[in-house]
Amino acid sequence: MTKKPLDREVVDSYELKIIATDSGKPAQSASLVLSITVEDVNDNPPVLPQNSYSVTVRENEPPHVILSAVATDADIGYNAIIHYTMSGETALFYVGELSGDIATLQPLDYESQSQYKFVLKAFNPGEPHLQDTANITVTVEDVNEEGPEFDQPSYHKILLDNSTAGTLVVDINARDEGKAYDEGIFYNISGGNSEGLFSLSSSTGELRLTRALSTQTAPQYHSLNVTATDSGLPPLSASVKVSVMVAPMDVSFPLFLEEAYHPAPLAEQSPPDTFVVEVRAWYKLPVDYSITSGDEKGYFIIHPSNGVVRTSKNLKLEDFPVNFKVRATDSSNAAIFNEVEVKVEVLDENNFPPVFPSSLLEERLPEHSPATQIVQLKAQDGDTGRNGFLTYGILNGQGLKFSINETTGILYSTAPFDYEEEPTEYQVVVYAEDDGIPEKKRGYCTVVIKITDINDWPPVFDPVPDFSVQENVPVGFIVGKITASDRDTGDNAFILYELTGEGENIFEIDAIQGIIKIKNSPDYETMNKYNLTVTAVNNKSAPFYQAAIHVRVAVMDVNDNAPVFAQSSYSAAMNMVNPVGAPVLTVSATDRDQGHNGLIEYYILPDATVSPFFLIEDLSEGRIITTGNLSRSGEMHLTVMARDKGSPPLSGTAVVTLSVFDNRPFVPRFNQSEISIFVSENTGVDYLIYDFAVDETSGKPIDYTVVSGNERGHFRLDPESGELRTAVNLDYEEVSQYVVLIQANPRVSSAAEAQRSGLFAANAAMLTISVQDVNEPPAFPSPSYRARIPSSVPYKYPVTTVQAADPDSGDNGRLQYSLVGGQTNEFDINENSGQIFTVSVAGKAGTFYLQVQAADQGTRSLTAQTTVNVTVDSSSSSNVVMLVLNQKISAVERKSVEVQRVLEEKLGWNVFVLNIYPKESDRNSRSSTDETHVDIIAFDEARQEVPAEDVKRKLREQRAAIELGLQQVFSAPVSAAVPEAPAAAAAPERTAAIVLGVLLAATFIAFLAYVLLDLKRKRKYGKQDLVKKVDVMEGIDNPWADDKNGSLKSLEKPEHMNNWRTEVMSFDNLEGTRGDDAEKDEIQGPEKDNYLETVLLDYKGESEENGAPEKAAESRNMEVQPTARFTTEQDSFPTDTNQKPALSLTPEPTLPAPEKELKGVKFSEVAVILDPEPGDDESEDDEPGDDESENDESGDDVSL
Repeated sequence: MTKKPLDREVVDSYELKIIATDSGKPAQSASLVLSITVEDVNDNPPVLPQNSYSVTVRENEPPHVILSAVATDADIGYNAIIHYTMSGETALFYVGELSGDIATLQPLDYESQSQYKFVLKAFNPGEPHLQDTANITVTVEDVNEEGPEFDQPSYHKILLDNSTAGTLVVDINARDEGKAYDEGIFYNISGGNSEGLFSLSSSTGELRLTRALSTQTAPQYHSLNVTATDSGLPPLSASVKVSVMVAPMDVSFPLFLEEAYHPAPLAEQSPPDTFVVEVRAWYKLPVDYSITSGDEKGYFIIHPSNGVVRTSKNLKLEDFPVNFKVRATDSSNAAIFNEVEVKVEVLDENNFPPVFPSSLLEERLPEHSPATQIVQLKAQDGDTGRNGFLTYGILNGQGLKFSINETTGILYSTAPFDYEEEPTEYQVVVYAEDDGIPEKKRGYCTVVIKITDINDWPPVFDPVPDFSVQENVPVGFIVGKITASDRDTGDNAFILYELTGEGENIFEIDAIQGIIKIKNSPDYETMNKYNLTVTAVNNKSAPFYQAAIHVRVAVMDVNDNAPVFAQSSYSAAMNMVNPVGAPVLTVSATDRDQGHNGLIEYYILPDATVSPFFLIEDLSEGRIITTGNLSRSGEMHLTVMARDKGSPPLSGTAVVTLSVFDNRPFVPRFNQSEISIFVSENTGVDYLIYDFAVDETSGKPIDYTVVSGNERGHFRLDPESGELRTAVNLDYEEVSQYVVLIQANPRVSSAAEAQRSGLFAANAAMLTISVQDVNEPPAFPSPSYRARIPSSVPYKYPVTTVQAADPDSGDNGRLQYSLVGGQTNEFDINENSGQIFTVSVAGKAGTFYLQVQAADQGTRSLTAQTTVNVTVDSSSSSNVVMLVLNQKISAVERKSVEVQRVLEEKLGWNVFVLNIYPKESDRNSRSSTDETHVDIIAFDEARQEVPAEDVKRKLREQRAAIELGLQQVFSAPVSAAVPEAPAAAAAPERTAAIVLGVLLAATFIAFLAYVLLDLKRKRKYGKQDLVKKVDVMEGIDNPWADDKNGSLKSLEKPEHMNNWRTEVMSFDNLEGTRGDDAEKDEIQGPEKDNYLETVLLDYKGESEENGAPEKAAESRNMEVQPTARFTTEQDSFPTDTNQKPALSLTPEPTLPAPEKELKGVKFSEVAVILDPEPGDDESEDDEPGDDESENDESGDDVSL
C-alpha cells in the first residue's frame, strides 16, 4: 500500500525491488522488481503565463491576431486539453477555441472607443472544471487620419501693378485637429509659381511678392497651389488654390479674379443651397452678378452682391459637367460689364464601405478532405456604379491552404488537412473591396475553419506488466488495468475492452475502463497461472479498428489452513510451591500448509490470574514451564495458542487443565495489605515511621524484609521487630512520597525451607509515606554586602540588589524584603526584588549600615537578615556632567552598564551614571528621538570627585575612543557630545535668602513707621542744631556703613542720590534690583527737616557713646539743605548668628552666600543694626577734599 498520496506530476513511475527472506538458518531470500506507473487525474488547472495582458493596437488596422496567450497544464492526455473563451467587451474580438489566439474582427476606431477590457478564460472541458483567467486590456492607438484644414476653401487676391517686393499677398491659415492655426504646419508652394514671383513662409503661411510688379495694360492672372503638411504620424497634407490677379491702375470695366472658375467637384447627393464657388470681380464701383447662359436646367443661383454661387436643387450626375457664364455689371451703367466662365463637375462619391452580414463565420471541414468549396461570402455596398463594384480577397490566414474567388467570394481549401498532425483551427480574414473614387474601401469578415476528426487511427495498447493475485481474493478484487490510446478524438477515440481466452470464468474486464477484476475466486492449488487475451475496439464510428494484447496473471498461494492441536484439551497435576522452570507438560499442533505458512509457534493467552505463573520455554516446541510458586491451589485453566507464520497468520487453541496441590509452608499474614501515613520533613535520622506486625506467628520467629521502594536507602527496617525508621533526614523538596513494599516470612534454617518461602499476597504490605512540607528559613548567600555611591545621585538610584534563597515552595518560598533595625530617610528597598535604592542622600556623606530582612510568606513566617554597608561619597551637583548620545533612550537604558564600563575604561576614573533622559523637547516620548542625555559624575582613585571641567576636558580628549567603544556596545555608529551647560537655576539657598529678604523688608517698613511717628517728638530741636549736626557729617552719604575693614573709605555719594527735594527710604528685593519695583514711601512737607534732624542727633549720640572719632566728622564741612533723600537697598540678610556683617547701605551691594542650608527664620531673631562700630583704620585720607564738598552743596542723599 502507499504511505502517502502519489503525484504523477512529481514522479510518474516507480521501480520497487521487493525482497522476501525466510527465517531459516541460514536465511534464504528472493527478489523481484515491481514497476508502478502513476496514472494521471485532472488535478491541475490550466495556467496562463500572466494574470493580465496589455496590448496596443493602431486604429484602422485590418483584422489580425493581436495576442497569443497559450496556457499550460501539468496533466497529460485528455486532462491537458485546454479550451479558451472570452467575456466582456468582446464584440470586435475573437479567440481561437484551441489556439488561444486573440484577433480583431474589424478595424478599431480610436474616436469611437479608445480602450477595451475583457477576460480571457482557459479551462479543461471535462470534469472537474478547472480554469485560469487573465485580464486583457486593448488600447487603441490614435493615428493621424485627417490632414490640415484651411480656414478658407480658396484664396483670392487683387494686386495693383504698382505693388513692390515684399508686399503681403495673402496670409494662408491651416490647422490640425485640436490645435491652433499654423501650429505644427509646414507650408510650401506646390504649383503655379514657375516664374518665382511669389514666396511663402513655411511656418506662418504668409504669401509675399519676391519683386516689384511691372505696369500692365491688361489683367494678369496667377493660380497657385499651396500645400500644408501636419506633423502627425504618418504626416498628412492638404492643398488649397490661391488666385492672384494683377490689375492695371486704370481699369475701365470689372475684372474677375480668375480667367475661368473651376470649383471642386460636387457630390451627387449634395442638397440644395450647397456652396459651389464665390465669383469676385474688381472694379472701382459696385457691381451686380448674374448668370447669363449655360445653366438652362436651373441648377444654380448667384447672389447679386457678393457673387456666391449655390445649388438650387438636387443634382443629376448625367447632366454634368455644366459650363455657365457669370456677368459682373456696373451697378450705375449696365453698358459696362464683363463675363467669366464657371465649370462645375459632379462626382459619384464612394460613401459606403462594403459590409458582410456577419464579421465572424465558423465552418467545419473534415480532415483528409480534398480541395473543396468551404463557404461563399457575399458583402453589400450602399454605393452604386464602380463605387459599389466589389472584389474579394484573403488578407491573412494560411494563404497556401485556402483561396477565394475574387468575383464570387467563394472560399476554397487548396490541400487536405491532418487533424492529428496539423492545427485544428484556422482563422482566415477575407476582405471585400469596392472600386470607389477617390479611394477604395474595404469590409472584413473572419472565417474560422475548424478541422474535424475522422476515425483514421487504431487503438494502441500501453505496455502491460505481468499481474499477480492471491488465491481466495473476493469477487470484484482488482487485478490490474489495461490502457489503450487512440490518436483520434471524441467518438473516434472511444475504446471498448473485451477479455477472451483461458480464465474467462475467473477474470472479467471493465469494458470502458479496462480494469481486470476477479469474477470467481482463484485457487492456487487448482491453477496458479493464467494467460488472458484483451481486445480494444473503437466501435462508435466507421471504419472500426481493433487491437489485442496478451496478459499474464500469476496466482499467489495464501495461508488458508490454521494449525490444529493433537488434542483439544490437556490436563496435568502439580504442586502450588514450585521452583522456577518446573516442567508442566508439552503441547503440539500441525499445519497443512507448506513452507513459511506451515511453521508453528506456541503462546499462552493472557489471563491475569493464571498466565503470569507460566511460560513457553521454546516457542517452536510447545513446552510449558512455571515461573515460580503458584498463587493458589485447586483447579487452574490455561489456554495455549498455536500460530503459524503465514500472512496473515492463522491460529488454533487448546485448554490445559491443571490440578494444583497446596504444599505451601506457614505464611504470615499482615492485618493490612495497603497502608498510608503522613510524616513531616526534617524529623531527623532514626525516626520511627511505622511498626509492622503480622496477625499470628504460630510460635515461629518472623523476618521482615524490604522488597522494593527503598532504593535510595532513606529507610532502615529492623528484620526482627518490623520497625521502619528513617536512615536520613527526609526532605520534602527532594522526595515528597515513598511507596515501600514489606514482606514477612518465617525464619528458615535450611535451603529447602528457603526455597519454599517467597512473596505471597498475604505476607506483603505496601506502605505509602507522604512527606509533608515544613517551612524552612530563607538564607542570604553572604552575611554582608558593600556598596559605594556619590551623594549627588537622584531619587530611586539603584544601589545594590540582595536576594536570599528559600528551599520551600508556594507561600513558604515566596520572599519579601524590608529594611529593619531603625528607619532611614536615605534609602529604601523593593520588597519583591530586593533592590536597595536611594531616597535622599543629597548633602550626605559617610557610611550607612542597613539591615535587610527577607521574610517568607508561610503561615509561620521565617526570616533571614544581612547587612549592607553603603558608603556615600560627598559630591556636588556642579560636578555632574551631561553626555549627549545619538541613540534612543530605550537602547541607552538597556546598555547603561556597558556605557558606564566604556566611560570608566576610557577616562580612568570611577564613573556613576546618575540619570538617563531624553532631550527636553521629548520628555513625553521616550523613543521618539535619537538623542539621549546621560548625567555622570566621576571619582578618582582617592574617592575624590573630579571637577566637572576636568571631566569635560577628558571626555573631549577621549571622544574618539569613547565613541569607538560605544559603537561596539550599540552595534551602530555613536556620537558622544558634551554640550555647554545651560545657566543653572537658582540654588535653594538663594531662594531661601529671597524669602528672608521679603521678611526683612517688612521689618524695615515697620521700623520706618516708628521713625515717622517719633518725628513729632524731635521737632523741639531748632534748625541751628540741625546745621551743626550736618556739619559734622559733611560729605558722608551713609554714616552707618563701613567697608570690610571697618573704615568709611568705600563710601561715596552716587550721582543718582542728588534729588534733595524728596527723602525716600526704598527697600528693594534680594535679587539686586535698584528700587524699580520696590514699594516707596515718600516723606514730604514740614516734617522733612525734623526727620533729618532726628536721624543726625541719634547718630551723634550713639557715636559718642561708642567712642567714635570725631575728627573725620568734623573735617567734613557740609552745608545742610532743607531736605535729603535716603535710599536703603537691602540685598541680603544672613541668619547665622556667628556672622556679623553690617547692614549694607552702599549703592550696589553684593549678596554674600550663606554658609549653611537655611531651614527657616524666626522673627524674634531679626535684628537691624544701624550704627556699626567704626574700624581702626579710618584716617583723614578717606575724607573728600574741599572741592568735592563744594560740588555737593546742592544736596546729599544718604543710602540706607
